[in-house]
Amino acid sequence: MAYKALYRTYRPKDFDEVAGQEHITKTFKNALKHEKLSHAYLFSGPRGTGKTSVAKIIAKAVNCEKAPVENPCNECDICRGIDKNTIHDVIEIDAASNNGVDEIRELRDKVKYLPGVGKYKVYIIDEVHMLSIGAFNALLKTLEEPPKHVMFILATTEPHKIPSTIHSRCQRFDFRGIGKKEILAKLQEIVSKESIEASEEALVHIAESAEGGMRDAISLLDQVVSYSDDTIAVSDVHAIKGSISHDVVLDIAKALKNNDVVKALNALERLLEEGKESHRIVDDLMTFYRDVLLVKNAEVETKKSLHEKKGFLTLTEELSNPLLFHYIDILSQTKQQMRYASQGKLFLELAFIKMVDDDLKDRPKTLETIQSLREEFSEVEHKVENLEKDILTLSETSGQKEPAPREKTPADEVFDRYEWESQTDSKEESSSENDDEAPTEKSEEKKDSTETTDKPSEEPDDKDRYRFLYDKYSQKKYKTFDIRFVEDVLNTADRGVKIEMVKKWYDIERFVDDKKLEYAKMITDGNLVATNGVMMIVTYDNPVVCNRLMKPQVKSHIVEILEAYFERPSMFLALPESVWERISDEFIKKFRNRKNENEFIRLTPIDHPRLVEIPDTEENYDDVASDSVKEAKDIFGDDVVKVKKGD
Repeated sequence: MAYKALYRTYRPKDFDEVAGQEHITKTFKNALKHEKLSHAYLFSGPRGTGKTSVAKIIAKAVNCEKAPVENPCNECDICRGIDKNTIHDVIEIDAASNNGVDEIRELRDKVKYLPGVGKYKVYIIDEVHMLSIGAFNALLKTLEEPPKHVMFILATTEPHKIPSTIHSRCQRFDFRGIGKKEILAKLQEIVSKESIEASEEALVHIAESAEGGMRDAISLLDQVVSYSDDTIAVSDVHAIKGSISHDVVLDIAKALKNNDVVKALNALERLLEEGKESHRIVDDLMTFYRDVLLVKNAEVETKKSLHEKKGFLTLTEELSNPLLFHYIDILSQTKQQMRYASQGKLFLELAFIKMVDDDLKDRPKTLETIQSLREEFSEVEHKVENLEKDILTLSETSGQKEPAPREKTPADEVFDRYEWESQTDSKEESSSENDDEAPTEKSEEKKDSTETTDKPSEEPDDKDRYRFLYDKYSQKKYKTFDIRFVEDVLNTADRGVKIEMVKKWYDIERFVDDKKLEYAKMITDGNLVATNGVMMIVTYDNPVVCNRLMKPQVKSHIVEILEAYFERPSMFLALPESVWERISDEFIKKFRNRKNENEFIRLTPIDHPRLVEIPDTEENYDDVASDSVKEAKDIFGDDVVKVKKGD
């Protein structure tokens, strides 16, 4: 047995040869250089990532005749003896076969003896998670306070099985999976030194198959070298692994996409005749469709050789997400069924037939259609937005009035025909006849109207206009869901201002800090349907949400955000969409039947069973009382029925 396996021959001899673990090797280099080593370490990570190799390098470095050094010299008798396993000061223990209390007690008894050759006795316990609870307990005291000449290095692939009492006594280092580039570089180095002829595609496939394990990659290379006669080809790798070549997977995927089940089944039959296992074919197909999804929907940093094939890129464009999910679901179910069956071929054939069945693909096709319609609608919406901008630009350039845009909400045709300056006088006359507000408010409104009539040439700018509106309407004592608020907004609505505010509406979340983000999301969840620049009506799907937003403590935060964002005083009303539809329909009908252009339009009061009047001083308010509570109050009266908070 003169031959030595490649993974043993090319095991790293110092930290510089360790691949993909720079965060660990750099730490130990500095610790060794400054002699700041701990007495116990815990190495965790996937198999074949260098845990035991790094442990042996540390053992050599602390015992090297040239210590303290960053790297062992690998030339002195101690370094060479540790490499050859002839130095008994480095003890490697397999916890899988020595996991009892007696073995650990024996180890504990021998710890006190001084090292024979080097400065330290280094205990490397591999697969330490296999120790029994009793063995862990026996190790605790020694691990916490070992003699000065002893170092423990524990290695495991399952750190979650290590008791916290062991964790707390060790410095933990997590080894990560090694990248494809590092594995490929190591494989190229090995084939160069060993004078092995291998194609680049074969080495790339070996590196991809290792899934982050360097030892797995080198072992697979060793197997393929023994299998191949001359140059290592990718077909040799597939033959050893039992996997399917990318070209065959592509052919099957194309056949299934084109509903050619006969071609797919023939390809399956050939694979099974070559000795491929059914469950492996399912895994490779699921991996293929997973790769299509990743490339289609995300920027994949680590790309496989498959991703560069023309057929793969074509399928990525042709296959939709719903159809890919449909394929993966069928293959996943097939994999589960094959676990309990002796004939995996049967379930795989059924899976192919399901994947091309038109009835089963109805739902994915429907989702594809919906997705296509959404994309078309988004394009149309974008074009309309650009047209509106162009029209606005042309109107500003030519000095002409902007044409009314296409109707978007039930009240839009009303907003286009109202100007704030031309309505003030007539609206206040109508308001004084019908409104039941305090005399002081009426006199103020008449005064404002007179001022407007006396000075028709003095048109206020936007800021003066907004301040005028706010001073006028903020004095009114609106109820929580007051139709007077809606009347005032609709009779003074400005479509142009609304369009500008809607364009900026969804940027509110970017404007606020993290503390107010929750309230900003409450705002943008709704749709701004009407505004005069100061007073805003925002609609929501659920009336319970409207109740919550109109609570004084919530509403104050919302108004504060709106005022800071739009840089003007603001007033806010949340309404259910169903209520808004009724109100806007009524407003349009009355608008069309008005006797004169300046008539102030009155509306029917808001009446919704789930909207609740909220007092200004109420701090804790239940949005909606349960039906049983309402019924009890109707029977026994409000004075008798009391609701406890939290019930």
